[in-house]
Amino acid sequence: MAYITRKRIKGITYYYAEESERRDGKSRRKWQKYLGPLHKIIEAMERAPPKPKYAEVFQLGCPAAYLNTAEHIKMIQILDNVLPKRNQGPSIGFYLTLAAINRGIEAVSKRSMWKWFQDTILFRAFPEVNKASLSSQRFWDNMSTITEDKIHSAWLKLVNSVLDRENIDLSCATYDGTNFYSFIGSFNTRCSVAKRGKNKQGRRDLRQINYALFCTRKDHFPLYFDVFEGNRHDSKEFGVVIERFFQAFNERKPHGDGMTIVFDKGNNSIDNFDKFIEDSGFHFVGSVKPDDHKDLALISNSDKCFTALSHPRLDQVKAFRTRKKIYGKNLTVAVTFNNNLYTCQVKSINNEINKCLGKLPVISGKLEDRIAGLITKGKKPTKESIKRQVASILTGQHMKKLIKTTVTEHNGIPMLTYELDTDEYAKLADTYLGKNIIITDNHDWSTEEIVVTYRSQYIIEDIFKQMKDRKRGTWWPMYHWTDNMIKVHGLYCSLSLLLRALIMKKVQDAAMPMSMTKLHDKLSGIREVLNIFPRGKNKQVTQSVVSKMDEVQQRLFDLFGMKKNLSS
Repeated sequence: MAYITRKRIKGITYYYAEESERRDGKSRRKWQKYLGPLHKIIEAMERAPPKPKYAEVFQLGCPAAYLNTAEHIKMIQILDNVLPKRNQGPSIGFYLTLAAINRGIEAVSKRSMWKWFQDTILFRAFPEVNKASLSSQRFWDNMSTITEDKIHSAWLKLVNSVLDRENIDLSCATYDGTNFYSFIGSFNTRCSVAKRGKNKQGRRDLRQINYALFCTRKDHFPLYFDVFEGNRHDSKEFGVVIERFFQAFNERKPHGDGMTIVFDKGNNSIDNFDKFIEDSGFHFVGSVKPDDHKDLALISNSDKCFTALSHPRLDQVKAFRTRKKIYGKNLTVAVTFNNNLYTCQVKSINNEINKCLGKLPVISGKLEDRIAGLITKGKKPTKESIKRQVASILTGQHMKKLIKTTVTEHNGIPMLTYELDTDEYAKLADTYLGKNIIITDNHDWSTEEIVVTYRSQYIIEDIFKQMKDRKRGTWWPMYHWTDNMIKVHGLYCSLSLLLRALIMKKVQDAAMPMSMTKLHDKLSGIREVLNIFPRGKNKQVTQSVVSKMDEVQQRLFDLFGMKKNLSS
C-alpha cells in the first residue's frame, strides 16, 4: 500500500509518495515519487487542469462492431486460406474484409478509402497498413487475382464456417433478385454483365447488373448470391441458381421438415418447379397470377368459404385452402383476401382511372374542335392513330376493362367516346382486388403458417432497399467496368450483408430490438476522442476518452467489447 512521507531539508518540509515491500525479512522501499512542498501541492490541486494541445476524433462504434464481428468469425483468415497470395503487403482477405466493413458503414470509392480508414479505430487495429497499400491501384491489383470460381468457393467456405459456429435457423430461406443501374458506357466491350433491361428504379437508359440472393427467414442471414447479366429474366436465372443452391446446402438442410424456399411469381416456370423433387428435402412457398387461375380469382371476396385467420400478424386477413394441379404438381393452394391490401389497390386503381379520364377528354375535345372547324391546321387524325393514342393511355393494369372507348367517324374525322364501366369496376373490386393465390408443397402446414411464410418475402425486399440506399447502402458507388471486378464487387457487398446480419443477430439475442437504421445511428454516435497534451520540449502525452453515451450506446459498447479498441 502506498503512503506519504515527509522530509525536512534546510528548514523546508518536502513530501513524497512511496511504497515499501519486504525483502529478506526486512522492509525495503519499492518506489518513491517526489510531490513537493505543501504549498506547491495545494497550488497544483486548486489550479485548472492542463488543456490539451489538440484532440483527434475517431469513429469507434460502427468500425468496432464490424471489426469485432469479422474477427469473431475469422473472416480474414478463412478468405486468405481460399485466396492466398505472396507475403507482400496486406492479404486479399484483409482487402475484402476492409471493403465489406466500409460498405456496411459508409461506402466510399477505393480512391477515398485511406481518408475514411485513418479517421476510424481501424487505423490502430492494422498498424502495418499505410496510404500506399490502400491506394485504388493496390485494391485493383489484389481484387483482379480473384477468379469467378474462387468467388463462390471463398463465399461458401466462410458461410459454412459461420453456420458451424452460429445457431442459424435454416428451415426457411427467401429468394429474390434485383438490379442495379450503372454508368458503364454503351460501347464498352470489356463488360458482358452490364446489359440494358427493365430497371426496377426506372433507369432504362442505362446498363444494369442483376443480383440474386438467398437469405434465411429468421436471422436474415445471406446464404448464397449471384451476379449475372442485366438482361436475363428472373425465371431463367432462378433455374440456374437454385440448382447451385441445392448442391451447396444439401447437407445443411434440417432433418425432418427440410428447407423451404420462398420466392415470388416472377420466377414461376414448369422447369423451375421440376427442380423441387419429391423427397429431396427442399420445399417451396410461392404464388401465381390470378389471371392464370380465374376459377379461384373470380370467387367473391365476400364468399363464405373465406374464414378469418387467427395469427396475430394476419389481422384483417381471411383465406380458404384447396388442392390443385399447377405446373404439373399437386399443390396446396391458399387463397387470401387482405383488407389492407384491398384498400391500397382500390386507391391505386382510382388514381389510374382519374389519370386516364383526365387525358381522354383532351383527345376528344381536339377532335370535336376539328369537326367544328376550329382546328384546321396540322395532320388530319385517323381512326387508327386515335386508337393508338387511346391504347397508350390505357396501359395501366385493368384500365382497358374498366374504361370502354369507341372511335367512330363524322365527315371523315374520328370521334372518341368513353365511359367508366361501373359493372366491371364492381366485379373487379369483388374478386381480384385484395386477393393473393399462394401455392406450396408443404401439405401438412396450417393455412396461417403458409401465409406468414409467404409474407417473409419482405425480408429480402428490405435487404435490397438497404443495398440501394445512397447513405448506408452497400452497392453504390461502383466504379468497375469489367466482368470479374463487378463480380468481386458483388462478393464484398455480400460479405457486408453477412456482417450486418451477424451484428443484428447479436443485438437481438441481447434483448435490444431495433432496426438496422437505428442501430447504425446509435453506433455512429460512439466516438473516441484522443486528447494530446504537451510534455516537455518535444514530447507529448495522449489521453483517450469516449464520447458521452446514452444507456443503449453503453450496452452496445459493452456488447461488442469496444474497450479493447481504445488507444492504450
